[in-house]
Amino acid sequence: MSTASMTFGRSTTYGTSRGSRWFANAASALIQLLRRIDRWQLERSSRRDPRSTAEVLAWARSIEASDPGFAADLRAAVYRAESQTER
Repeated sequence: MSTASMTFGRSTTYGTSRGSRWFANAASALIQLLRRIDRWQLERSSRRDPRSTAEVLAWARSIEASDPGFAADLRAAVYRAESQTER
């Protein structure tokens, strides 16, 4: 028995249409843009994060009027951290 190939009137190579290539390139560019924005926001927020207990207390004082509950939580966290470092 021999092996034979058959062709059914359709080419075996499939091309991609211009629209799908355009959409893929646009989606890729959008994803790259979102990644750059995400990196920029992370770098920006890491520079503003309070690093010491004095900075956290200053932050708590600055948000006291707008969010007193969160400011109280920040102060409690500072006092808890200070009490643990004293032990």
